[in-house]
Amino acid sequence: MSLMHDLLGGDFVCDKCGKRHVTCLSEVRFGAAALGDVPELCLRFGGKSVCVIHDVRTRQIAGATVVGHLTKAGCQVAELLVSDPAPDHVPVCDDVTHDALAAKLPPADIYVSVGSGVVNDLTKWLAGEAGKPYVCVATAASMNGYASANVAPTLKGVKSLVRGSEPVAIVSTPAILAAAPLEMTAAGLGDVLAKPVSGSDWQLNRLIFDEYYCPFLAGTIDDIEPIYMDNPEAIGRGDEPGITALFEALTLTGISMTMAGTSSPASGGEHLISHTLDMMSSVDGVPHDFHGRQVGVSTILGAALYEAIIALEKPVFRVPESPSDPAFWGFLAPSVESYHVKKRARVAAAVEELRNRAGLWDEIRATLAPHLRPAARIKDCLRRAGAAHRYTDLGIDRARYLAACRHAHEIRERFTVIDLARVVGILPERLEDLVDHWLSR
Repeated sequence: MSLMHDLLGGDFVCDKCGKRHVTCLSEVRFGAAALGDVPELCLRFGGKSVCVIHDVRTRQIAGATVVGHLTKAGCQVAELLVSDPAPDHVPVCDDVTHDALAAKLPPADIYVSVGSGVVNDLTKWLAGEAGKPYVCVATAASMNGYASANVAPTLKGVKSLVRGSEPVAIVSTPAILAAAPLEMTAAGLGDVLAKPVSGSDWQLNRLIFDEYYCPFLAGTIDDIEPIYMDNPEAIGRGDEPGITALFEALTLTGISMTMAGTSSPASGGEHLISHTLDMMSSVDGVPHDFHGRQVGVSTILGAALYEAIIALEKPVFRVPESPSDPAFWGFLAPSVESYHVKKRARVAAAVEELRNRAGLWDEIRATLAPHLRPAARIKDCLRRAGAAHRYTDLGIDRARYLAACRHAHEIRERFTVIDLARVVGILPERLEDLVDHWLSR
């Protein structure tokens, strides 16, 4: 974890991009007895008054132990339980849950989040609003948001992005992460495998729009990628080296998002498909799978799209017709349209650049190709880890996944591989063939 520890508490001017990179994350404690370090971290970064935020499952996994350590150390401990929204339903990160927690949030010097994606997102959201530090106790290697200040809540039914607080410290143990359900660990693998596609989307926006991009932050996990990508069975078995490498990659990815000030280093078109599946569930009430599992499947498609795009030597660039579909989005239609109108302008601007700037297309192909991973390799990695690699693994049918792919470009302004594929005529024309080839078996 040498690079990660070098970046902890970082405040430096990057020699790759010239931007000042800062992170408030100062400690990562990962070891068999790491939960016992929580009181010392709380006292150092906050004070004796501590609010522990967890749900019924994560309280049993680690929350009660953390409360015990804090109490023994003489801290004043209050607990805030994130309630299940309904029987047999786990908590979600949305405006309703946030408002309910905010109304009963006890005063404290520092918060401690005990959980994974939802609990951590809610805590960083509350901490950001209150101007309080927080310590993250991770209970699964399930997503890359632990070290990030970004929160991905559902606001009025629309998957959104808001800024919270990054943790001052992250704590976990190999035993806790290894004991997490395989579906959650595999979700973390899916989230981190998205890096080559999302990073290429980030680079794409630099090439077309001259937007900010940092080669250093884009490459933070390059050295450890082979540990889990070449031996994904270790993830499926919960072996400590594999889980440790995955957790490090997820943490580094979160740090890179914080230092970049954007989710672009780790979130591209593959994430938009996952977000769209979540939003479809808001409309019709059909459950959706873990975010990272959806991302992993969609990363295979994103990699296949890039392969098809880069193979084009002289494409015809078009501004695709892209009307909103109120019938598809239901009550979300007005909110989606507020983003989609910006995306249509963005696509038109991209086409103008692609048509008129000499050499741009060749530059895009030459620049992105070395950073991508073959779709076949990503699929094989997920399959060997026991992770989702087909749309049926997500509990959905072909029609539902295709619908998400056809509408994913509408929900964010960011230009991604999905938009580029539409501009060069690969989507929607070849969507069904690509999904059938890569994601049906």
